[in-house]
Amino acid sequence: MDWASVFQHPESGLMVNVERADSTEKLQACMHVIIGALFSRDSDADVRRSFLASIEELFSRGGGNLVSQKAKINLLLSRIMYDREERAHLYAQQQANKQAGKAEARLKEDDPLQALKEI
Repeated sequence: MDWASVFQHPESGLMVNVERADSTEKLQACMHVIIGALFSRDSDADVRRSFLASIEELFSRGGGNLVSQKAKINLLLSRIMYDREERAHLYAQQQANKQAGKAEARLKEDDPLQALKEI
C-alpha cells in the first residue's frame, strides 16, 4: 500500500481533508472518521481509544484556534503515516525472509502509540 498517497494525495489524501475542515467541529468529526478507518481492526481497539482520547483532549482545551489545531493534527497524521510506511517495509522484509527460509523477526520497539508520545 502506498501510505504516502493515502495521507498526502493532493485531491483525496487524509491531510487534504483535514485542511478542508472549516470549523473545529468538522475537524474533530473528520479526525474521528480517520482514526476509525486507520485503526479498524478488533485488535486495534485500545490503540483507537488512545488516539480518540488524545483528539478529544486537543479539542477540549478550547484555547487553540482552527489553524493551530490543524497543524497539530497534521503533525500527528504525518507520524502515523511514517509509522505505517515503516511497518509496511518491515512486513515486506519479513515476507521476504519467510520465502528465504529465515525466521521471522519482530521489532522490540514496535509501538503503534509512539506517534502520541511524540506530541
